Amino acid sequence: MHQLLIVDDQPDLVDDLADMIPWEQAGIIKVHKAYSAQEALEIVAVNPVGVIITDIRMPGASGLDLIEQVRATWDKIRCILLSGYEDFDYAKRALQNRVTDYLLKPCEDEELIGAVQRAVKDIEAEWEAISSYQNAMQSIRQNRPALRNHLLMDLLEGSRVPEDELAERLELLEVPVQSGRPYCLMLLRLEDYFDRYRGSDVPLMEYAVFNMAEELFADTFHLWQVKDKHGYMVFLIQPKSEPGTGEAGLKDTAENKASRLQHSVKQFLKGTVSVLISRWHPFPQELSPLYDESVVQFRQHIGSDRELLLTIADSPEQRAQSVNSLTHLYDPPMLVHLLEAGQWNALDEKMDAIFDELEQKWSHSHEHILETYFMIVSAFSYSIHKSKRLMSELMGEEYRKLVSGPQFHTIQQLRDWSAGILETYKRTMAEEAKDSRSSLVRQVQDYVHHHLGEASLQSIAGHVFLNPSYLSKVYKLETGEGISDYLFRLKMEQATYKLRNTNEKIYEIAEGLGYLKTSYFIKLFKDKYGMTPQEYRDRLA
Repeated sequence: MHQLLIVDDQPDLVDDLADMIPWEQAGIIKVHKAYSAQEALEIVAVNPVGVIITDIRMPGASGLDLIEQVRATWDKIRCILLSGYEDFDYAKRALQNRVTDYLLKPCEDEELIGAVQRAVKDIEAEWEAISSYQNAMQSIRQNRPALRNHLLMDLLEGSRVPEDELAERLELLEVPVQSGRPYCLMLLRLEDYFDRYRGSDVPLMEYAVFNMAEELFADTFHLWQVKDKHGYMVFLIQPKSEPGTGEAGLKDTAENKASRLQHSVKQFLKGTVSVLISRWHPFPQELSPLYDESVVQFRQHIGSDRELLLTIADSPEQRAQSVNSLTHLYDPPMLVHLLEAGQWNALDEKMDAIFDELEQKWSHSHEHILETYFMIVSAFSYSIHKSKRLMSELMGEEYRKLVSGPQFHTIQQLRDWSAGILETYKRTMAEEAKDSRSSLVRQVQDYVHHHLGEASLQSIAGHVFLNPSYLSKVYKLETGEGISDYLFRLKMEQATYKLRNTNEKIYEIAEGLGYLKTSYFIKLFKDKYGMTPQEYRDRLA
């Protein structure tokens, strides 16, 4: 709600206007009275007046003079002029002072209320706009880091922004980079020690590296950084002042600071980073092509236990080497054959040989890393599918990483990933083999339960379609008891049960248990219990 000030040198008129008109209809909650321009200024100085109604002609300072002074200090107050006659010069000055309404005396109450209502709506609309702008600016301030990241990533990925619009966005986001000034890109990759970090710890390490870079480069360069989709930390570097030594001087200074950054990361974070520095161009020229070129060059160089400091201009010559294929990856026996056969020791030796060759001969080559990765994935996928399983079921979270593409920056990362997948595969195969043996045992015991009289190792093996010798080994491995021992134990237990609970003759019990000769049954029973079947029955009686 708003406050109104009525100003006129005629007190009766002021009192009538203040007391007789229902100002609450116009959104007014309090009405102040002033009988001169000076008194009006004193009231405005201590009260949140939103609207002033003033007569033009007053002794001393006029209504227009009052409005001019109000405008000089309280720009958002709305002013309504009352005049006893039309005057072009007055109207012109009123327009110059942005008077909200110009009313001729005498005027109806409805006219005054309508004029004040319009003034109040104008005030509310202005404050709403200010509030929206302030909210937008507050949102920008709160999200400025993310907005900077998005803008840089958009530019790196080829988004075209008109030069004047780009300048406005850079200023709004407080990015100190200037168009036309030289810049380069620096790509940074965390390696080795950082591989052990998972989840929320990784951003903390990256944040620490970003801060180190800011501190080391701050005296000479502006930095604008983002983490890209490849997991690289990308810095746009621009000198704070015009370089006096040309591109060569900039290159040397940037490389020196990058080297110091590598040293600081090793000293304080106990990890290593590889760095690539691009060529220099005027900002924002060639930004997206330069980024693509830098990524390609960086991905061709894989650090093992060494930190790399590369520049696009010299990296191909520095690390030129004749290209050849991997040997151990394709030497027989192949990975897929060892997986099929379940030859785990031989498979471990094969994997060690492959990765040893990678580290010794191709530690710099991202393409050889990819070659190994695709061969390993192919072997595993074939073996898993052949075992009637899905890779997504067996690999779990690792499968989702697999779908998003290889993210290996070092040979050790690929080695660890492969070892983890192999261990999961071994465990799954072992569990399936155990489940298979358990199922086999259940089949054997179910058959024996229903065919105890005619059951033998040969008949059971025929029932489960396995070699008798192999069946006996598997059964004993799973239960700790041979099938023949199991059959004998069950037959003796069945014999004692019948001797205790039935009136069957001894020869009938023997025949029912598959013993064709009663004398042989009696001998086996006596060897087991130290007495004949009849003696066992008599003792119970």
